[in-house]
Amino acid sequence: MKLDQQILQDFGPSVFQRPLFYSYPAGLRFRLSESGNALELFLLALRRATLICKDIFADDPIVACLRKHSGTGHFEHRRTLQSLASAGVSIPNQRSIWSEEIDPEEWLHETSPECWLYLSFEVSASLLETLLWCALAKDFRKIQPNPGCDVYLFNLQKKVVVFPYDDRGMDVVGPNRELLSVLYKKHQSYLLDGDRHAMEISFNSP
Repeated sequence: MKLDQQILQDFGPSVFQRPLFYSYPAGLRFRLSESGNALELFLLALRRATLICKDIFADDPIVACLRKHSGTGHFEHRRTLQSLASAGVSIPNQRSIWSEEIDPEEWLHETSPECWLYLSFEVSASLLETLLWCALAKDFRKIQPNPGCDVYLFNLQKKVVVFPYDDRGMDVVGPNRELLSVLYKKHQSYLLDGDRHAMEISFNSP
């Protein structure tokens, strides 16, 4: 089965809706950074995200899914691939590429149709921190390498997906309620306070 088909089969179309935490039932939302300058925020977010994600992936392969707006020019898409290569991420021949139409009310320009472009591929768990770097660097122009796209990390074996949406936070969702419950209990101190009540209802109710 192709990666895009397996992702949509296991997680459903809502997995790419944003905010992911509010689109997918009974998920987790973690606080990644606190305060400081841009570099301090980025490095703290990277450390926390890596700590949590090691409990999700361990030695399991990672299916990375990159999402980028179609409105950017060909040069921008080429720059994304170049940034990935400079980070040590090689796109394997076995990959899935697809697109999703964007509602016309959400177009950045009214003159031409727009869509989300997706590229998914499987890599070794050894690239976990590198992929998290690529995900979190998106909003930091001076931090390189920086592919400038959304990065979703899927563990298809355990049926959990990680979405670091920026240096402030990271959503973790999926049908594997048992693993999510373990993460909820182990990483209590990193849960995002604004959504803690919703998570308590999902994972701490009798």
